[in-house]
Amino acid sequence: MLLAHAAKNWGLYNTLAWTPTFYYEQYGLSVRDSALLSVLPSISGAVGGLVAGNLADAVIRRLDKPSDEDLTKVRKVFQSIASVGPALALGTLAYNIPEDPQTAVCFLVASVGLQSFIAAGFEAGNQEKAGEKWAGLLYSVTTLPAVCLGTFGVWFVGELLDATGQNWSV
Repeated sequence: MLLAHAAKNWGLYNTLAWTPTFYYEQYGLSVRDSALLSVLPSISGAVGGLVAGNLADAVIRRLDKPSDEDLTKVRKVFQSIASVGPALALGTLAYNIPEDPQTAVCFLVASVGLQSFIAAGFEAGNQEKAGEKWAGLLYSVTTLPAVCLGTFGVWFVGELLDATGQNWSV
């Protein structure tokens, strides 16, 4: 659970922290000019989390007497979407940075929107596995190291960009 939480924070923090700089350096857009483009990934994350939760609940409701194993499979599918989806979206963006910012925002929206499927992955699974009494503590124990790793990721990406002459394809 710690690795899933840390991966989520690494991706989310970097996307949110570096998006305005990306728009400025790649497209010459000021923070004011890129404000709407920069907020769209966050909106897709909120919507994606709601969609994922409702989809997972719908799948579970359709199962006849779902076992713990069934629930784990559902959580793993949504966790996989939350892990692989953003990697594909950002990998595609880095491989071929588009000429216009509207196309780039589509990849960033997809990345954060798919990343939010984690709400139906480990974030829901930890509560099911730990039970009411321990779910909060378990989530708290994974939060501190995950926040530290996510914050380190923002610094690391800055160092990487500086070392590569602001090469966003790295």
